[in-house]
Parts: sequence; C-alpha cells; structure tokens
Amino acid sequence: MPVAATDLLDQLLLWSEQEKSHLARELHDEMGGMLVAAVMDLAWIEQRLGAGSDPDSHAKILRVQHCLRAAIDLKRKIIEQLRPSLLDNFGLFAALRWLLGKSCGDAGLVLSQDYPAQEPQFSPQAAITIYRVLEAALAILLARASIDRAELRVSVDQDSVKFRLSGTSTSKALRVTDGDGRGVFEFAAMQHRMRALGGDTTVTRKPDSEDIAMTARIPLIEARLTGPALATCAM
Repeated sequence: MPVAATDLLDQLLLWSEQEKSHLARELHDEMGGMLVAAVMDLAWIEQRLGAGSDPDSHAKILRVQHCLRAAIDLKRKIIEQLRPSLLDNFGLFAALRWLLGKSCGDAGLVLSQDYPAQEPQFSPQAAITIYRVLEAALAILLARASIDRAELRVSVDQDSVKFRLSGTSTSKALRVTDGDGRGVFEFAAMQHRMRALGGDTTVTRKPDSEDIAMTARIPLIEARLTGPALATCAM
C-alpha cells in the first residue's frame, strides 16, 4: 500500500475512534439526561396516583417503567461498544477481562486469562488499538463453530508486549464453518492497526482442526508514546 494511502487509513481509523467517543459522550450526556428525567417524572406520577389507582393505569405505569429500564440498558450497551468505559477508567487489562468474560460467557466458552502483575502505561491510542485488535480477533474466534475453549495470555518483556488469543475444541468431530471467510477483512484490519504502532499480528492453525491462535505484538516504546487524545465519558 502506498505511503500516502497508509497515512490516510491511519487518519481515518483515528477519526473513527474520535467519532465513536464523541457519540458515546452525546448518548451519555443527552440521552442519559432525558431518560433520567422520564424516570423521575414517572415516579412522581405513580406517587400522585397512589395505591388506589385503577388497574389499567397501574399496568401502564409498569409497562413504561419496564421500557425505560430496557432503554437505559440499551444505552449503556451501545456506549460500551462505542467506547469501553473500563478502558478509560481502569486500564486496558480490565477492559480486556470484561470483553472476553462477557463474550465467552454469552457464547458458552470456557475461558482462561493470564496477565502480568503490572500493567504498562499504555498511551490512549495504543490502548484503544490493542483493544480493537483483540475485539476483532475474538469475533473471528467465536465464528468458528467447534471452538469451546478460549485463552488469552499477555506477556511483557524488556522490548515488547504480546497478546496471544487462542481457541481450541475438545470435540473430535470437525464441523464446517465459514469463520475463515468472514475473518479475512477483520484480520487485514488487525494487521494494519498493529503495523501503525510498529507491531505485528500472526495467525497459526492446527492441521485438520479448527484450533486457532492469534498473536499481536507491539514494541513497548510505541505503546507508551503519547498519541492523539480521545474524549472520554464517565458511565
């Protein structure tokens, strides 16, 4: 890819993350405020009607309360997908623990995670890049039908930090899946994101098996460089 095109793609990825962060903040501040106001007004109405209100009115209030709770939960889910709050408030490792725990739990996979005792001071750009790369790698892994175990191993040495996400199957029967086809674009995007930070991404597979391992490595000097700041919002 020409240098100019590579620089443009890097800028587009940065703009995309900035727009996601901006939208997450708008949803939190604007929509969040409206939903809170609606909850408070509904509580006021319920108090005014009292226990002697007719059953139909009470049923309508319960229905609205249920819808508001669902809307608040949906807002939180969308905000987390746009910009994970754990990443900004507690660091990359905490955000990855939540991401893998939630995704593998929903998919019914047995999960194992191992992290260094001390987390490097990742720059905002490096942290969101690594998070997005692992997010894409996890999506590729979950698309493979026979995978029932996942493992993430993070290691740090003097020069680099390495993330190895693997999926294995305990089933002897190999089930046909389109996981590879759907993962081509995702893997290409993962490679570009890591190369932009001086890192690399590799994939290894076992013959006649759906077992797969994806490794992302980034130099510590790049991970700690100060990148363009992204706006954050507290949840």
